[in-house]
Amino acid sequence: MPFTVGLSQHTDPGVATGELVGHVLESLGAQPDVALLFTSGDHMNHTEEIAATVVELLAPAAFVGTTAVSVAAGEREIEEQTAAVLWVGSLGSGTARRARAVQLSGVPDPAADDGALAAAIDEVGVSGDPSMILLADPYSYPVDAALSHWAEQWPQVGVLGGLASGAPMPDGNRIVVDGGVHRSGAAALIVGGSATVTHLVSQGCRPIGQPYIITEAEGNVVRSLGGLPPFERLQQMFAKLDPADQRLIQRGLHVGRVTDEAKVSFDRGDFLIRGVLGADRESGAIAIGDEAPIGATVQFHVRDADTADEDLREALGKSPPAARAAAGALLFTCNGRGTHLFETPHHDASVLAEHVGAQVGGMFCAGEIGPVGARSYVHGFTASMALFTDGGEQ
Repeated sequence: MPFTVGLSQHTDPGVATGELVGHVLESLGAQPDVALLFTSGDHMNHTEEIAATVVELLAPAAFVGTTAVSVAAGEREIEEQTAAVLWVGSLGSGTARRARAVQLSGVPDPAADDGALAAAIDEVGVSGDPSMILLADPYSYPVDAALSHWAEQWPQVGVLGGLASGAPMPDGNRIVVDGGVHRSGAAALIVGGSATVTHLVSQGCRPIGQPYIITEAEGNVVRSLGGLPPFERLQQMFAKLDPADQRLIQRGLHVGRVTDEAKVSFDRGDFLIRGVLGADRESGAIAIGDEAPIGATVQFHVRDADTADEDLREALGKSPPAARAAAGALLFTCNGRGTHLFETPHHDASVLAEHVGAQVGGMFCAGEIGPVGARSYVHGFTASMALFTDGGEQ
């Protein structure tokens, strides 16, 4: 199951395209099963021309892509510069169709795309459970609603990907679906065949204090944790922490909601992390970046570079042995990570390449998509990864 990744930082889009396509032809040849294109900087405005050349000269069976503020290739992260990355792979032997690209509009709601998705899932998922790599425009595609809908409609399909981050406004991003380039919607790459895709999410947070049950809430406002105002719970916890953790809370506090209430104890990976948006000292309530269902178990979390590094390495270390021998890997990391979080550049890409030895391609996202518990969500400040291994011949 060969993969390769091409990177060009040449500012001329024609030269950059030649470098990308030339690398793929030399390393892998034409007509691959999958191809993903990520463009940043000035190349975002030339995504259509680059994509057209990829289709003409490589003719990938399934081709998706998008625009990003920064991109990743191999062990490198090219932050906030003009660059283009082309990640290409073959998903195994045999004649069965192994991947399909689907254009998603989400209009009037995600169910509008069910027919096209069902056809793609049926076509490539004949030998097992397929995966979906989702690239979505954050201004025009209802990602949260789609993930919730798909979890009910196709619970066997794992979803991982990211939100386009190249433009800070509607109609600025580009979404590539086979030969077409669009300014809205999303691209879904459905992968099946002999490919086994392992999905990993590193949320980069560490739980502190103890878990509590939400006993009173409205919308995203938590008014009571275990019978006491959340701000009072926070003050009690803060007084018992060491100075290092107290400083982390002062820099930014998060809350994790348990995704599997059947568990007796909780650790990293058991929580869906959301930010604490504010607190009302008078009432003791806090607002979080998600719904706060009464009866849910939550715990405060902190994040810093050391915690994020430790969490990423732990997530990769716990991956199945076969996944650590992956031939190809996709990285969807937050645009708030990179050198905005870590002291040294190339952190997430280099750690991923170090652990799996795969051909890595990816992007910095305006939101990362990946599973926590039984379904996928949109995250922030995370690193979501897809590891491609050969699960057997077709």
